[in-house]
Amino acid sequence: MNKKTVLMVVGLSFITTVVVYLAMMYIFSGSADHEREGFVNAADFGAVAGDENDDAGAIQKAVDYSAEHNIGTVKVTGAERYRVADEVVVKQGVEIEFGRNTVVEVVGDFTVFTLEKNASMINGVIEISDPSFRSNVIRLDGEEQFWSWETTQVQGMTLINTSGENLGTGIQIAADQTNEYVSFVDFDSITIVGFNRGIHLTAAPSDGEPNFVNGNRFTDMTLEDCVECIVMEGAVTVPNEVSGNQFTNMQIQPTEKTESIMIVSGTNNYFQGMIWDVQLLSSNQPLTLTDQSSGNTIRTNLDATYFLDDGTENIYE
Repeated sequence: MNKKTVLMVVGLSFITTVVVYLAMMYIFSGSADHEREGFVNAADFGAVAGDENDDAGAIQKAVDYSAEHNIGTVKVTGAERYRVADEVVVKQGVEIEFGRNTVVEVVGDFTVFTLEKNASMINGVIEISDPSFRSNVIRLDGEEQFWSWETTQVQGMTLINTSGENLGTGIQIAADQTNEYVSFVDFDSITIVGFNRGIHLTAAPSDGEPNFVNGNRFTDMTLEDCVECIVMEGAVTVPNEVSGNQFTNMQIQPTEKTESIMIVSGTNNYFQGMIWDVQLLSSNQPLTLTDQSSGNTIRTNLDATYFLDDGTENIYE
């Protein structure tokens, strides 16, 4: 092989290497930039707005990448519509940030977002358009054992069921196995519209270590057109208590479909807010304090005639 041929071979090899490198950088969507920018864009993993294809897998890949590389934030942004047909698990240490006008349309019946501890969600609209939906939009499972030093939170979101069926649950917090608990999690500025249950807190009986859903904070919540706006299922105390949860600055708008504003079990829970248009309610006593309730405080614009109180030492004013 003469010198000229050798130089040509070397040159072609170099060009091939450069082309392959640039192609790989394109395929992996600028992955070297993620660490520098401090966030992952779900579009880099295949989420495409407006194409009516399922984006759940792409969003999950972005979450997984962010968790594995300790990046922290996944962005799904723009005044765009995405579609999901499968569950997304928000992993520990990851925050999903939607644009304020970003819509995620849910097709099918499944828990849409499950949050692990130290995971967060912020902004965006989650829209249920499928009349078959019976599940939860956002779920926290007590097997994660959420506690005060975790950073889990949900903020600035709108959860809306536009299917016309008023089914499913907006937010569910559940401790349903031995030694499960969800405590001290913050939910802030969330609107929940058109579900069977707006917010559902539940602690199931346990034969071993207690289960509990205690000390969670719900601030500036708006609930509208839900059959049951807030449901708290548990006991006065261990082994399955739902206690010390705080709901402040609530705005509740019932409709003709609303059967209950609150069904409360547990101890020392606190509720404060405005309840509108009670003349639309089918029940004359839409606020129920069960025989497993004690020491709860409810401060609204409704007087005692609207309460059915089978508990002890509850305060409503």
